Amino acid sequence: MITTNIRSLLGLSALLRVVLIFYGEWQDSHMEVRYTDVDYFVFSDAASLVASGQSPYKRTTYRYSPLLAYLLLPNLIIHHSWGKFLFSASDLLVGYFIHSILKLREVPKDLCKYSVMVWLFNPFTFTIGTRGNCEPIVCAMILWIVICLMNGNVLQAAFWYGLVVHFRIYPIIYALPLVLVLDPLFFRSGFKPKLQNWSRRLDKNAQSYNKMGDQCSLWMAVKTIVARERIMFALVSGAVFFFCTALFFYLYRWEFLHEALLYHLTRTDPRHNFSIYFYHIYLHYERELSVVEKLISFLPQFVVQVVLIFRFAQDLPFCFCLQTVAFVAFNKVITAQYFVWFFCLLPLILPWSKMRLKWEGFSCILVWMGAQTHWLLWGYLLEFKGKNVFLELWLSSLVFLAANTFILVMIIRRHKYSPLFDQLEAATLKNAEKLQ
Repeated sequence: MITTNIRSLLGLSALLRVVLIFYGEWQDSHMEVRYTDVDYFVFSDAASLVASGQSPYKRTTYRYSPLLAYLLLPNLIIHHSWGKFLFSASDLLVGYFIHSILKLREVPKDLCKYSVMVWLFNPFTFTIGTRGNCEPIVCAMILWIVICLMNGNVLQAAFWYGLVVHFRIYPIIYALPLVLVLDPLFFRSGFKPKLQNWSRRLDKNAQSYNKMGDQCSLWMAVKTIVARERIMFALVSGAVFFFCTALFFYLYRWEFLHEALLYHLTRTDPRHNFSIYFYHIYLHYERELSVVEKLISFLPQFVVQVVLIFRFAQDLPFCFCLQTVAFVAFNKVITAQYFVWFFCLLPLILPWSKMRLKWEGFSCILVWMGAQTHWLLWGYLLEFKGKNVFLELWLSSLVFLAANTFILVMIIRRHKYSPLFDQLEAATLKNAEKLQ
């Protein structure tokens, strides 16, 4: 059962979000600057097209799964703010899932409560859903996958993973750590996995198991089951993804495939954004980027992802958080809504951080907010004042990348490594030793 304190936090958070939704309606009607995110109008228009039997991709800039348009069909029947309530409910669900994960990991109640508050009362996160952005749905599904794995529901985790990758392509970056974490033979309790030590450690473990002989049959049986679960996870998640993709390809043909999936792999947005690549894309937008240029832009992102995965995969929530921060920081296009992707994972790692809030924590917040504010200043001069400050804006993007890198290093240095399934693994080894 959810504790009274957490229930009160969720109730207060729900009230706050309802008030913001109604306030947004008033601001949209009475002020020049709208509270509602422009993407929400795109989602609503796509839902209207679906309701009339047309393709949602007839709405310019709709580049999401048709599932999102179907979810917003009640906008036409119940109220045009239905989607905001749906996204805000998902936002609250994220808070509840954070509490559930930390409780399963036996985090003290007070620390668990404070971690949940980092999500529920973060001004950035509680405005995302109320403004009509769909990202809380994705965040909720990712956290639910972690809960399913912690409870041993591999098939359910696989189903939701296939669905979330179809719904929003970026969670594909979690595929390798999810598969790796299902085989504890790759990592031993008490060790931080290092790529260069893998073969040596596996050989050492193999010698240890050989000494046990037939008495280690229990461990070998567990290893076989885990290997089978890895295969099941891959098959089920792949089947769900390809089924959804095939279904909507049948309905909307190549238009769906390009807009919902392929576009995100080849996206080159000339508009100013936080990415360090935007200025190069802006200057060369009239010509097609070469294969080498596209490869170079993906290479740093790919290398960082591989290093983080093979270094921290067993500490799954921590690995997810690091991956997401790095993925966003090195992406070709970065918008403010992407930040919510790692904000939902941050509370999962705070209980294991040795970072002192007054000094190191505050410094990280100050650096990140300062770099973002610096970028926004130049963005304001470009967008609203028409100043030619593209070079200055690009330089501020470099500063923002440096800030994200600094914070990433700080988080890693001050984190206490905590494998997600170390207790299960330790129990398995203990049972194996009893058979000696």
